[in-house]
Amino acid sequence: MGGLFIALGWVFNGWQNRKRDRRRRLERVQDVQTALIAEIDHYVMTLKLFDLSATWSRIVGAMEEDAKYIPVVPSERNDTVFSALIAEVHVLPEEVIQPVVGYYNQVFAVEAIIDDLRSDLFREMDQVQRIGMYTDYIALKQEALARGEVALSALRQSTGTNNRGAARSDQS
Repeated sequence: MGGLFIALGWVFNGWQNRKRDRRRRLERVQDVQTALIAEIDHYVMTLKLFDLSATWSRIVGAMEEDAKYIPVVPSERNDTVFSALIAEVHVLPEEVIQPVVGYYNQVFAVEAIIDDLRSDLFREMDQVQRIGMYTDYIALKQEALARGEVALSALRQSTGTNNRGAARSDQS
């Protein structure tokens, strides 16, 4: 009788441990997704503040008028959370991984072209080449905006916060 009681205790204890581990994993997945939503949402909202097409027209117009004009392009860092959590990407639901990684690949492309736009090589190019690179820069930012919205949609659907208001109400 005592052996049966001990065996049942092991089974019950094992069940409780698995239940606790599942709960912790779900909490970790939720935490990772919430952090990614915060980072992606910030950049998407920042990109929406600017009319990228109007900015492109204004800057390219200035470049066409003055062959020596070189736009100042600020550096950006929009992957701090993702970089810190890269080893944890595997915990995300499968339907979230692709849009999130696609978005961050686009962010990395924007950061790379910013480095190029700030380089001496860019300054040495003729204005037609510089305009082409600046056009590519704006196109990459537009694509980052689109991919960011897709990633946010996937993350919010996965977390059950399908709109911005629901996501923010959880924080208050």
